[in-house]
Amino acid sequence: MEFVMVRFRESRTVVIDGNDAGPTNETLRVPGGDHTFSLTGLADFIPPEQTVKIENTTQVKPQEVNFA
Repeated sequence: MEFVMVRFRESRTVVIDGNDAGPTNETLRVPGGDHTFSLTGLADFIPPEQTVKIENTTQVKPQEVNFA
């Protein structure tokens, strides 16, 4: 199991591979490998989605995925 932190300026639901996964700005657990990330709500963020390989993470050092 791997860990990811999806950053955004406000709380939104993180969508991973088409499924709601939890809130932004909190550590989320995901299986290792390539995953596509997006956010719910208004499409006022960039990029609209991003695919990231998640590997070699820990709960203390999750991989960050940033939306602006």
